[in-house]
Amino acid sequence: MTTEQDVVKAVSDLSESGAASERVALQSLGIGPNDAKVLRFLLDREDDDEPVTPRLLAEMLGISSAATTALIDRLADAGWVERVPFPGDRRSIVVRATIDAASPARHLLAVRRSSVAEAASRLGADERRVVAEFLDEVARAETQRVEHLNPRAGQSRPA
Repeated sequence: MTTEQDVVKAVSDLSESGAASERVALQSLGIGPNDAKVLRFLLDREDDDEPVTPRLLAEMLGISSAATTALIDRLADAGWVERVPFPGDRRSIVVRATIDAASPARHLLAVRRSSVAEAASRLGADERRVVAEFLDEVARAETQRVEHLNPRAGQSRPA
């Protein structure tokens, strides 16, 4: 019989393996966490018709437009992204990933997604629904707890 502790351990193990794979990806690619988040965001939207603008990236990351420009500059200088004119408005730009489909970088950035997709493919529809609902509930509860415990709210710091 699977206990609550078994589930807690499994989720903890998943978090630890995700953190480890993220460290490997960041170190191997020489990028930071926000860089990786942007690259994954761009790769996930390659087939979408909606262009990804610097403003959209700033909103997604919760950072200023200046910080977003610096991030895009860094990724463009490293060859990870390109700036192209916004369709129909040459004054604006769109940001696109330039990572080749067969590149090890693309595979490093997709480890979690491909691992989850592979495991989910072995589940039935009802099992996938239960897992998705469970993980959504864990994410919601964790987000609520973190927001409630946010140390910035009280600005109290340990002595």
